[in-house]
Amino acid sequence: MENITLGQISAVVTFLSVFIGGLGCLYGFLMKGIDNQFTKKLKPIEDELKDEKMARLKSELTTFMYLAENGTLSAEQKILAHEDYDLYTKNKGNSYIHDKFEKLNKEGKIWINLKK
Repeated sequence: MENITLGQISAVVTFLSVFIGGLGCLYGFLMKGIDNQFTKKLKPIEDELKDEKMARLKSELTTFMYLAENGTLSAEQKILAHEDYDLYTKNKGNSYIHDKFEKLNKEGKIWINLKK
């Protein structure tokens, strides 16, 4: 076996450290680029799904409010209406639904009394 010097060992360790570090940086750079491409491709789909979800919530809330005005909401429907309303306002729904829902809530037409 040949004589291996401390300088040679140091050179090999340095080379391996730089090589592995470079591979790690390259991997991170490639993954970031791939992630950005997926994000760009999925953004329109996410926006369309959000719009569809908001349209469904608006429709359901409008139906709930119509039923509440006529006094035909069950307790379960009132609970669902409040859950849908919370989700609708969380996603920044329009003020018409907000104003009407709050008005009906103040009138007690969609108020939930869970203490019985």
